[in-house]
Formats: sequence, structure tokens, C-alpha cells
Amino acid sequence: MPRAKTLRTLHDMPVVKGFRPLSMRANYRQAVILKLEEYEVLRLIDYEKKIHEEVAEMMNVSRPTVTRIYNSARIKISTALVEGRSFLIEGGDVRMARNFYQCEACMHRMSLLLDEDKPTVCSACGSDKILSLADCFVRGCRHCRRCR
Repeated sequence: MPRAKTLRTLHDMPVVKGFRPLSMRANYRQAVILKLEEYEVLRLIDYEKKIHEEVAEMMNVSRPTVTRIYNSARIKISTALVEGRSFLIEGGDVRMARNFYQCEACMHRMSLLLDEDKPTVCSACGSDKILSLADCFVRGCRHCRRCR
């Protein structure tokens, strides 16, 4: 019997929910789904230029697991590019290092420590339309402005 998967630690949330080819309507039924842990590995290795051992330590997984996640992410992105398919960033076996929120009125992003309460108003514009990005990305809400 396999052991339970270790939740991967996510240190930052994506800026966007996904991408689609230019001049094409979004076809979410054929979209490639990039999991949040795959996004995080791509961000840390390719964007922040960290080595696999550092990424493994940051995400609380083994180095071979980071390599498997990285290879899976590269295959998914190349499939989307070559086949002209949209891709969405959502879901996966993750836990957040911080709580991430976004104001739907002005798109201001906030990150709070795990023990801090959800903000009631936006610190930038004063709106009360605060969205938890964990709900949006992990569960794929499809209700907020970001997911429609």
C-alpha cells in the first residue's frame, strides 16, 4: 500500500489563472491543467534559477520528486504550445506557506501569515470584495472575476 502524498509547500501564487492561444476562444474542456506544485517548481527552477536540491528543501519533498514534478510541468506546457491548447493553473496537493488574498475591485494582492485573520477591507481601495486565492486556485472556483 503506497504511503500518503506529502503536501508540497507553495510560497507564492500565480499572477494569472492560465493562458490561451491568441485569436482563439477559450476551450476549457481541452485545456491542459497545470497543477500548483508544477507551477511552483517551474517558478523556482526556471524563473528564480534555484537548483533542484534547494527547491526540494523549500517545498518539503525529495529531490527526485522535484525532478518528476518538473518533467511533468514541461510536458504539459509543451503540449499546450505545440497543440495550440489553453492551459489553466489550478489544483494539486499543496499547502500554503502564507494566506493569499486579492481584492476583486482593484486587483490588489495581499499575503498574510497563516495565523492572521482574513482582511475585511482592501488596504489599497477600501473595498470589501476580498477573495481568497487558495479557494480560487486550489479548488478552481469558476465564480470570481479571475476564473470566468
